[in-house]
Amino acid sequence: MKQKFTAFITVCIIASLPLANTASAEDTKLFYRGDYDDQITEAPNGAKVNKAYKKFISEGSFAKPEIHQVTDGVWTVTGYSLSNYTFIEGKTGLIAFDAGSSVGMGKTVLEMIQKKVNKPVSAIIYSHFHYTGGAKAYAASNPTGKVEVYGHPYLKNNMAGQGSTFRQMQNRRGGMQLGAYLPHEGPDAAFGPAEPQFEDPALAAHGHLPVTYEVKDGETVTIDGIEMTFYYAVADTEDSLIVDIPSKDLVLHNTAAAGLLFSLYTLRGSDYRTPVPLINSLDKLRSLDREFVVGVHGYPAKGKEAQDMLTAHRDAYAFTYNQSVRAINMGKTPDEMADTIRLPEHLDQHSELFPAYIDNEYSIRGQYRGIVGWFDEDISELHPPMRSELAKELLAVSGGAGKLNAAAKNAFADKKYNLSAKLYSIVLDGEPENKTARQGMADALRQMAYTTRSGIQTRSYLLTHALHLEGKLDMNKPPKFSFFGSASVAEIMAGQAGNSVKALEFQLDPNKVSDVEKVVAVTFTDLDKSWSIHIRKGAIEVTEGIVKADATLQLKREAWADLVMGKTSLKQLVSSDQAKIKGNKNTAYKVLGAFDNISI
Repeated sequence: MKQKFTAFITVCIIASLPLANTASAEDTKLFYRGDYDDQITEAPNGAKVNKAYKKFISEGSFAKPEIHQVTDGVWTVTGYSLSNYTFIEGKTGLIAFDAGSSVGMGKTVLEMIQKKVNKPVSAIIYSHFHYTGGAKAYAASNPTGKVEVYGHPYLKNNMAGQGSTFRQMQNRRGGMQLGAYLPHEGPDAAFGPAEPQFEDPALAAHGHLPVTYEVKDGETVTIDGIEMTFYYAVADTEDSLIVDIPSKDLVLHNTAAAGLLFSLYTLRGSDYRTPVPLINSLDKLRSLDREFVVGVHGYPAKGKEAQDMLTAHRDAYAFTYNQSVRAINMGKTPDEMADTIRLPEHLDQHSELFPAYIDNEYSIRGQYRGIVGWFDEDISELHPPMRSELAKELLAVSGGAGKLNAAAKNAFADKKYNLSAKLYSIVLDGEPENKTARQGMADALRQMAYTTRSGIQTRSYLLTHALHLEGKLDMNKPPKFSFFGSASVAEIMAGQAGNSVKALEFQLDPNKVSDVEKVVAVTFTDLDKSWSIHIRKGAIEVTEGIVKADATLQLKREAWADLVMGKTSLKQLVSSDQAKIKGNKNTAYKVLGAFDNISI
């Protein structure tokens, strides 16, 4: 009877696993089910990649640095880094649209353009907050050392949020996304668009300049003799701009028309990218009907080709959103949505919508999470057991890790690579050091990585996890290259004075102050400004000013920056007379010692 019961439970477990390749997906080629196994090729650095992905990278806009003369007095640089750089010749200088991610990038690209027109930069326009790092190099080219910087009103807050709240997570996951953990050569090497690296710290620095002129939606501004109208747009951020330049029959933009299939969800993590304003932004571009359309990514487009490209992008994201809403209303789960919603063939095969960056399944799942939230009506997930507890029960009823490893190996042999990886992951949830499961899962992930057309995100993530499982890298540590830049004392000093104090709200270990109800104030003596840290039995609130403080830490702002950056300890600052504590010193040490980044 016991054997029959065990067999029955095992069948139920297998039957409950999600099916990724049902009848609804029969006509769709799936890399995780072996349909692209015959499409593996080798890149110049030895990386094993999908043939179509290699062609996209090797022959498309990311292939090599190129200068395109879009029209008279307008140049765009593609292929030097992740983003484009556009320059418009004004009366006295060059109006720059975006600046890359570092001082070195800005300097290099400006030198390229100045071989065409030897003028300094007279103004900078930020398309959104991602590509502002070369602005200081642009400004340095101007004899005055200063330039007007135009941008969206939201850009300042986005820069601050990037720097203080999610940077640690974004740099780690963004590093996976861009292949920063991967080797430079060999089958598992990174292959795709990359950011140029600089050994010189001055060139590697993020040279952002604050916006000096926040544009209004629909506002017309004359910049260095060129009349431009600004429109707010939404793409990967909500601080994006469309810049219409009638005299050039030209429009510049950061929208979802990015030269490849745009991600409505990115694996590194982001806010919900609601498609409606994104689609509206594309429609705004279409309505302007300019001869020349130049984006932050992809090649410049012209005439009918530009309109066709914008319409294809618009239709792809509208289809994904519309069908996601339809499926949600029908009660489908994220798994069922990802299995049944497929782009029409003319869009799936469109040259401007190649899925190099993202697999559209992720965007569909992202719609469910953004619209509905995490609960998919699986009632057992309201209060689920820990994965380790569930895995141990599954291992017990299935006959142990050996049986499940064997099933995973058979799934791999049947080219059901996603099923193989999932079965191995169950073993590892129960037995994290199981060598057979670690290697088996790495093999399944690696096979999917070599065959996916989404070589930028999917391939990079799969290989990073495979190498981590094999002990060849530690993906829990930050990568050497940080896409969003490394936090620094200089950045803290350049930001608003209270940002680094407010950021403590995200760094408190509540267990260390579960019995504490105190207020510790921080006063920057060189600014004569204070903030109060309210601790209420594990809860925290940071407010401006001093409110009945039990202790007050007095120090200069730079000394505080050194403290929160881990360059010194609180007691070192006090003993060297760089800081003073008024009131109850024990309270100050107790409270400040509860933060992850502060050493007492």
